[in-house]
Amino acid sequence: MKRRAFLKTSMFGLAAAATVPHLGAAPANPDVETVPDTLDLADRARLAISGMGGNIDPALMTMYGMIHFCTPRPCLSHWGSAETLCDPKFAESFPLMRLMSGSDQYADLERAFRTAILARVDDGLYWDRVNPRRPWRNSYSAWLYGQGRDEDFCTVVGTGRLLRALLVWRELGDGADCERLLNELCAGLRRILVVKGDYGFYPANGGWGEVGAYPRSGWLNTDEAKSETEGGEGTILGLHGHQLYGAAHWYEQSGSPVALDLAAKLANYCLLPKFWGGVADPHADRKSSKLPGHIASRGPDPLFMAGSELGHWYSHFHCRAVGLRGLLAYGHATANARVLEFVRRAYEFTLTQGIARLGWINCYPGAPSGWSHVEACALGDLVGLAIRLTDAGLGDYWDDVDAVVRNHLAEQQITRTDGLEKVVAHYQKLPDHIGKKAPGELCFDRVLERSVGTFFAAARPADIGQPVIVCQCCTGNASQGLYYAWEGALREHGDRATLNLFLNRAGRLVNVDSYLPYEGKVVIRNKQARSLAVRLPSWVDKRELVLTPVKLPADPYWAGRYLIFDALPPSLALTLTFPIRTQTATYTVDAGTRQERKYTCEFRGSTCVHVSPHDAAPTSIPLYQRSQMRATTAPCRLVRRFIPPKLVYGW
Repeated sequence: MKRRAFLKTSMFGLAAAATVPHLGAAPANPDVETVPDTLDLADRARLAISGMGGNIDPALMTMYGMIHFCTPRPCLSHWGSAETLCDPKFAESFPLMRLMSGSDQYADLERAFRTAILARVDDGLYWDRVNPRRPWRNSYSAWLYGQGRDEDFCTVVGTGRLLRALLVWRELGDGADCERLLNELCAGLRRILVVKGDYGFYPANGGWGEVGAYPRSGWLNTDEAKSETEGGEGTILGLHGHQLYGAAHWYEQSGSPVALDLAAKLANYCLLPKFWGGVADPHADRKSSKLPGHIASRGPDPLFMAGSELGHWYSHFHCRAVGLRGLLAYGHATANARVLEFVRRAYEFTLTQGIARLGWINCYPGAPSGWSHVEACALGDLVGLAIRLTDAGLGDYWDDVDAVVRNHLAEQQITRTDGLEKVVAHYQKLPDHIGKKAPGELCFDRVLERSVGTFFAAARPADIGQPVIVCQCCTGNASQGLYYAWEGALREHGDRATLNLFLNRAGRLVNVDSYLPYEGKVVIRNKQARSLAVRLPSWVDKRELVLTPVKLPADPYWAGRYLIFDALPPSLALTLTFPIRTQTATYTVDAGTRQERKYTCEFRGSTCVHVSPHDAAPTSIPLYQRSQMRATTAPCRLVRRFIPPKLVYGW
């Protein structure tokens, strides 16, 4: 049987297996409970499922890559080969969102979508095939790499993303089929790798229409990049990080020598000094460069600082983070202390490139266009980096995670449509770039409704400015940040529970009710835990913490920021109370440049309730309209909590 036919018949079972309805899962708390109506990541996961499912084109079984709102008729739009590249993001995110929420919305569509993705695999690679119904299929970066051709091509980044999806599906029970594909894809990626000495790379201009496109007939050229900012999005690291991530994790789980060789050569390439440090970029001269206007050098590092050895970066943080996450996976899998140190230093440098307490990182610091913003993609990466660095013992970054999740990650997810309606009402005619699309490229049906749950592509600290768009690559990545934080908030092993974040969370051993930011109060309802470790956020003074009940079978004790409880009786409701104060702080973005701007942020604990100034233009959407969070009593609601029978951790 041919490979493609085999996939269409046997892999449909794999596609069905990892959705929650097929896990035999049911709510562990069948009764409705009254809980504080505060940030609940399970609710955000339900919205994400709705947004992702609503943005899959069932006729082509690929995502609509963008949503446009700067038009009198908002529309879903196909987006070149970026869609097939990013389809595996949705495929990875769907099961994670279902583990959080128990939602079975779009379950049938997800199974068909996953089957279509797997049918694109043959010869050890993930292909974008010739399709006359998708004339836009290889035009994403045609302005730089030339017009597309009627030939299949492999998106090497998409193949890396598929490795990641397969790793998740495997943990959810699809063992043999996923393992076979993981081995075949690692072998395929290794086969087309251009090797020089101890490193290997995928040439950015090896095909047409798209960065890193590998034509069925083979690479058109194998030129090596000279700097990081080459390519359609001004990155080379982003072209290699997902493959490195997937290969490193698969080596760690399987011991595959092919995966190890692939990961080692990619890691050595990603660590080359020419990609790091605040060096003068040869492509920063806009007059002689084809790069987008928002790509630029951040200037040289100060004297006495070897930025290329410390992971300093100067462009496109999301793509930098893709490389860093791959390096972190490789460093952990091979116990390479130098690589782990590099990633930690790079992460800490990243926090200086924005307002860390707000969870906002400037993805393009010092860009000549003045378009200082954070991509929602980068927020998912930032949460993943922080948690994995913490788990690896390289630091305690839970406060950073809390800042991102409570603030910009939550704010960039679309949860209501009134702001979008205001933007749409401002426009009188379709923009030219929308009016010239091919048949089938646009969809105008229920767009605002189908936008809920997706993530805005880019945001400034205080608002969503022009262009107001959704790029579904961001939805796929940012939604995974929700999962990382949700999984990390409460960890349960045997009869021991560890609470790392004061977020609402239901678990097998305990349930957590968080009254933040309204009240300094967290209630932990014990069900089966004998031991509990509770991490206190850095902004809470240990001396002001009050415990109820006062009398416990064993006195709690401190281990760093963790308060340890032993010999807990079942059905105990443990309440932690502490002052929650309102503080105002001013932060500077793009300091020392023409774009320098100061923002004043009002915080209650780690939650930002207001940022100013924001753009008052009708074409912008202000963020942090959270005046209700200044109240001192948390609202409550009725919920039925869901607890999955198993979790995915190996990300």
